[in-house]
Amino acid sequence: MAATVASHMGKTLTAMKDHTAAERHYRRALAGRTPGTYQLKHGLTTANLGRSVAGQHRYEEAVGLWAKSLDFMAGVVSDRNRQGVKEIQAASARYRKGGVAGAGSLEQRATELLRNKA
Repeated sequence: MAATVASHMGKTLTAMKDHTAAERHYRRALAGRTPGTYQLKHGLTTANLGRSVAGQHRYEEAVGLWAKSLDFMAGVVSDRNRQGVKEIQAASARYRKGGVAGAGSLEQRATELLRNKA
């Protein structure tokens, strides 16, 4: 329950563009969930954490977090999952064009997941 509240608080803070506080809440949410459970929630929360890190201009770290989120999202079939992968694909395309390390392979991986009906 605390992990869910922390995740929702992170989303609220992201909407308010308080990326530093959002990051703290997303990390708390991830720490509050047992690894290997709630694969979709882990993936989406890690993707949101990447978004808050990118909002702080830590782009390479964001790319790494999004790659980790795709590890959780692989094999999960849901509309929320597919939307999350699309958002990662779009962000990685922007960062690839900006020359951020790892963004090109991340974009390719997200594209492959979408092709395989993530």
